Amino acid sequence: MDMKPAPEIISQRLKDQLAPAYLTLTSIIQGVALAFLATRVEATYTRFDTTNWLLTIATFLGFLTVWNEYLMQILMFVWVPTLVDSLVPFAFLACELFTAHFVYGGLRYWLLSLGLTFVVGTIASSVTSRQARTFPEENRDIARALTPVNSIRGVFGTVIPVLCLVAWALYDVLQLEQVQTVVALVALGAITVFLGSSVPYWNRVLAYARGEYRKAAD
Repeated sequence: MDMKPAPEIISQRLKDQLAPAYLTLTSIIQGVALAFLATRVEATYTRFDTTNWLLTIATFLGFLTVWNEYLMQILMFVWVPTLVDSLVPFAFLACELFTAHFVYGGLRYWLLSLGLTFVVGTIASSVTSRQARTFPEENRDIARALTPVNSIRGVFGTVIPVLCLVAWALYDVLQLEQVQTVVALVALGAITVFLGSSVPYWNRVLAYARGEYRKAAD
């Protein structure tokens, strides 16, 4: 019987099990975060104003963004998980729980939680990109096809957490307490734009899967 060498077997097993294991874990974590958000809203919605509802919608879209990012990365790239891959989902969960808690009575700390969520996302994306480069045969071409969109999304992923953290740090100085609804609207818009940027990202993936980039090169 023709058997692969043991290292190849282990390597293939690690790559094959990454997607189902990671997506299962992410599904559980996002379920916990959504349940916590629902509980928080149910307990406080009678005292909600426009700002609180905007923050609730923004928080929900933030959870959707985290899931969507994981789904895209897992389906597109191949890598062998490390300890960081185990830590990141729980870091996301911690940030999401605080974000859900502060939809009522804590805009300043909601901004901090959202900023930290994007920081964790930036770290996760950087780690994934570095690990994906260790498997150039599987990842090189798709990475090149996504480079233009990645650059734009990288700008969004940097600007949004910076603005959130600056707003948190200078909350009193800028008197943001007086314009909470405006701040909530800007945050909702920023999350919506970032989530929307995944559409051209997915379109490039689909074009690559159909072989359009290969045909263009030929």
